[in-house]
Amino acid sequence: MNHSTKPPTPAEKVRMDALSAMPCVACEQIMMPQPLRTEIHHLVDRGYRKHSGGHMSTIPLCSWHHAGTVLYPQTSREMLMLYGPSLARSKRAFVAQFGSERTLLAVIDARLSKRDAA
Repeated sequence: MNHSTKPPTPAEKVRMDALSAMPCVACEQIMMPQPLRTEIHHLVDRGYRKHSGGHMSTIPLCSWHHAGTVLYPQTSREMLMLYGPSLARSKRAFVAQFGSERTLLAVIDARLSKRDAA
């Protein structure tokens, strides 16, 4: 994957800071406590972030759902059973369980819009 985004603008930095403070959107769906810290996932279309909306096309995922990081002493199989599929390990299974990245982006954008309007 190519990291083709430029450094974030002030508005993008505000968004990314807000996402960093949010819980994992996948863990929320299954009502499980988040096992690992929140990371920011950039959507990627055609192999480049710039075709996807850059820093504004981002969602909060825990390290398991984002990168497949296993929480010791659990195994990857146990993590899969407890938390569902990881986007990095099985995108097709992740999308089947949690929805497409674009669907999750719409959820997060709506949440941020509601928060900003308050």
